[in-house]
Amino acid sequence: MKKHLLLSILLLFTLKSTAKLTASDHQKQTVDSLLVKSMEFAKRGDLVTYIEIAIKAFHLANAADYDEGKAKSGSYIAEGLMAAGLFKEGLKQLDFIETTNYYKNEIFIQSEVQRLRGRAYGELKLNQQALRAFRLQQGLIKKLTGEKQIKSYQFNYESLSVVFLRMGQLDSMQKYTELQLKNLRVFQEKDAAMRYQIVYENLGRLYIERGDFAKAQQCLDKSLELMKKYKIPVVMNTYGTLGLLEKKRGNFKKAAAFYEESLAKKRAAGSRIGMKNSYRELADFYRTTNLDKGKADRYEMAFSRLNDSLENENRAVVDQVLNLILKLKDQESENKVSKSVKLSIVALVSLVIAITFFVWRARRNRKILGQKELALQETEIVNRELTEQIGENKFNNLIDLAKSNNPEFLTLFTELYPEFIQALKSLDPKIRTTELEFCAMAFLNFSTKNISEYTYVTIRAVQVRKNRLRKKLEIPSDADFNNWMRGLADMSKQTAGLPLSFPE
Repeated sequence: MKKHLLLSILLLFTLKSTAKLTASDHQKQTVDSLLVKSMEFAKRGDLVTYIEIAIKAFHLANAADYDEGKAKSGSYIAEGLMAAGLFKEGLKQLDFIETTNYYKNEIFIQSEVQRLRGRAYGELKLNQQALRAFRLQQGLIKKLTGEKQIKSYQFNYESLSVVFLRMGQLDSMQKYTELQLKNLRVFQEKDAAMRYQIVYENLGRLYIERGDFAKAQQCLDKSLELMKKYKIPVVMNTYGTLGLLEKKRGNFKKAAAFYEESLAKKRAAGSRIGMKNSYRELADFYRTTNLDKGKADRYEMAFSRLNDSLENENRAVVDQVLNLILKLKDQESENKVSKSVKLSIVALVSLVIAITFFVWRARRNRKILGQKELALQETEIVNRELTEQIGENKFNNLIDLAKSNNPEFLTLFTELYPEFIQALKSLDPKIRTTELEFCAMAFLNFSTKNISEYTYVTIRAVQVRKNRLRKKLEIPSDADFNNWMRGLADMSKQTAGLPLSFPE
């Protein structure tokens, strides 16, 4: 009888486990299917639906505890947020991805996170941080193989060339544009025609900037040849760049013809953003060359109308995306509350059991008071250890943010040491954010060399800033700068209970 009972219980648990596994597998397949569907909408340019489906996949992956799904859907959401111009929200999403085991074990997703970080920093005009992210990505790409490695290098080189162009470093831009061309040679021309066309177009513009019109012409001719040979449907700037080349040569009528052709191609392709850019080009061209004032005015009017329309549409998209993100945060909050409720129930049941246990023990002996006191002491020790551990983890995170010159450094620092920040603001109510960050590093006992290395400036620049702050905050010339900052923060140290020394 007992054997039959045990076998029945074992069978019941086996059936439950199998049902749970089947349901979990089904949820994982659904997540993967949603991600494929999301990418289809991305290719169509439907940003809102792309993000909405990615968020659905994210919720389901969390419910199924599907680690790969959480990381991948998180990267889709981050990319969508950045496409909408919500770069800080995108960076927060990347922080979440880095907590998943899939991220920790997969080189490709690590590479993608660095690519997205670099893109966000670049758009936020944090060029040094962008370069650092893209170079970290290069180190990860070296560990990849096959097509993933080649494509990752291509996007990495494209990103670096854009950053160097923004910084006006044309030599570096040329280097990475030519590396793109070299990287593409592993593909058949027909399989990477659009990427080839873009690279030749970019090289054409670069040679125009350098005044080498012959090389510019060769590159742009190659770009046009590829467009015609492979019927590339979306024409971005090649005809416009040819117009710029002829304008530089002084051939205004020929330049006008290319600018007009550029607009016609963009209309045919349905590229409204491209049309807007062409209207701007044509209005400026006809006005600056005094070729046709009437056309200049007409194109200026067309630009204004289309620009207003696109801005309204963009605002609407951003509003929709923000609403989706708010829903995502609400769902996360609900999940946290749900977990808290479950933990509370477990804690309550545990408490009832504990009380019953202590009452039972009290009946057996009269040492209940001593046992309670011992339990309280143990609880106090555990709580103190946990508090110290949390503080230490946050402090280590703060140091990592400082080392990477992360914009979130000052936010976490202010959370940990609010009294120090308040003390500085009391001394100088108009103190700038950059000055607060600098003082925070001194407070953490960073050396001049450390600050120079982590903020990408020279040691001399750090020394100059210290001297300026000495005058501004009236720090005595014989006082050590870091010690003075730490002295100002005595109250902060007592309140926060966190370490103040930065390990050299």
